[in-house]
Amino acid sequence: MFIKPYKIKSNILVTGSEKKRLRQRVMAQFNRVDDESTTSPLAELFGNRTKVCTVKLITYHDEPVTVYTSDKRPIFFEAHGKLLPTVYTLWSCPDLVPAFTTQPTVLPKLANGADLMIPGIVKQGTSRASWGRHQKDDIVAVNLTSNRAAVGVGLLAHSSDDLYMCGGHGVCVKMMHVFGDKLWGMEPSVCQQVPLQGSVVNVPSESDFPPLGSEKVKPANEAPIKQVTKALENSVISSDKNPESDGEISSDEASEEQAEEEKPPNPDDLIKSAFLNVLKLHGKKIQLPMLASTFYPQYVQPEIPEGIEMKKSSYKKVGTFFKRMVEEGLLEMKEEKKGIEKVTALNLEHPAVLSFYPYKITKATDQDSGAGAVASGASNPLLLTKMTALYAVNERTSKLFGCFNVAVGQSLDPTQIRNYMRDYVGRNKLIDPGTKLVTLDDTLKEICGNDDLVSLPDLSETVLNSMTSTFEMRSQKGPVMKGGKRAIIHLTTATRSGNKKVTLISNLADYGINVSEFAKTVKLGAAASTTMTEVPGSKGEQLLVQGNHIKFVFELLTTTYQVPKACITGLEFAKEQKKKKKK
Repeated sequence: MFIKPYKIKSNILVTGSEKKRLRQRVMAQFNRVDDESTTSPLAELFGNRTKVCTVKLITYHDEPVTVYTSDKRPIFFEAHGKLLPTVYTLWSCPDLVPAFTTQPTVLPKLANGADLMIPGIVKQGTSRASWGRHQKDDIVAVNLTSNRAAVGVGLLAHSSDDLYMCGGHGVCVKMMHVFGDKLWGMEPSVCQQVPLQGSVVNVPSESDFPPLGSEKVKPANEAPIKQVTKALENSVISSDKNPESDGEISSDEASEEQAEEEKPPNPDDLIKSAFLNVLKLHGKKIQLPMLASTFYPQYVQPEIPEGIEMKKSSYKKVGTFFKRMVEEGLLEMKEEKKGIEKVTALNLEHPAVLSFYPYKITKATDQDSGAGAVASGASNPLLLTKMTALYAVNERTSKLFGCFNVAVGQSLDPTQIRNYMRDYVGRNKLIDPGTKLVTLDDTLKEICGNDDLVSLPDLSETVLNSMTSTFEMRSQKGPVMKGGKRAIIHLTTATRSGNKKVTLISNLADYGINVSEFAKTVKLGAAASTTMTEVPGSKGEQLLVQGNHIKFVFELLTTTYQVPKACITGLEFAKEQKKKKKK
């Protein structure tokens, strides 16, 4: 319903009495007790301090829909005479409606507008009871086997009896709203990624599966291999949570391992490692002298893992940290004025630098800032977003990625995982020079089984399948390359009726720019009206701005959106500033 853009007709703040009636309607529809003395997650959506608005919009297929927002975030929408919760509401109230489970690979299909079919349902058992007791057009949620959090909302296409009698064919859930659609991104400043709430499907124990690479497991295709790998992942997680079930590990050893895992990392070591990493990777490229107040935030701070702060270390201040590094001979500093120091030299031949193995730390942009910068893998609200398949670190792989300061629950893309595996194998010198195969150490054997030698691609694939699969909406950064040619943003001026000048901007979408948000920014910054027009024979829309604002748009693109100046044409059409007359 919200896969394609919609038009907003009105956005009105509701009164206190209307908010109370809406709350009572929600409580009655979902069989919740409306007791104002108690605070439930559902009741908090209609709190006294929350601003609830009624948004009336027209969908792409000209269907009128009413959406209710709480602090700009959509919480319910009205369709077919019913109030349907959004994914935001289901994340805070997971048990509000019954859920149907599907495989993670199905989510991109749902995001493209497909309904959830019966063959895609993953359920416990094959009996009539496995379909529950639901009626046609009941509101249901859709989640994934790897994550209990809802990724979609829809209406049942058939009753439970009919679903059981369909013979495994046909539509199961008519999807009304999916994570990543236009309703999810209704207000970019409050968007949120899917939270990790644990896996759904219970799998057989680890003893039912032989180790990876065993002669007993030789399937004809790759699909069973992935199923076995995922089963091993979940079984190891369950066995880690119950260490007493493993008779081979004594209680003393288990307590020692638990103490080592619970021991927090030393902030001093992490900050110094970040500094050494800068010297190793960027030392020869840094132009000196440089102010210490510039050197630290520009080079050192981006390399420090998230959650580590200077004030939590023994250094307390950046100046104290630099003095300690000077004492160790890692750099030289000079005080030009009182309180103003410059870094004059870096000792790249220091033994600590030479023996340090560099790493590449990858941080998702604005990952922790909710979805106003989209929480947990945030996106820039000014840029278009795209669904990206990611893999979250779980308990089974926590020891491996803990070497790179990647915490449990943090999501990585496949490229990052392969880079980490390449760094880990190289750092520990696990590649056999003769066979070019990787010799597994104890950490890798816990993930891959008892294999002695595996290839690096197979190792990376096994680790990737052992992680928890998830999805995020991420910004599309950088220009879109078409036919090997770089996309160019064209700025031109034209004359309309009444000899009025207008500014025309083309190819914004090729740089992943959210055109509607860009139009709002131009409208506020240039104090001019904007409209979107379609140009015959070209893809994408063209933005029209009343007046000659070439210079303003050019500066906005090159500063806020970081578009290279060479990728923008038409600056010569900018309005010339009038010269002031000399008195």
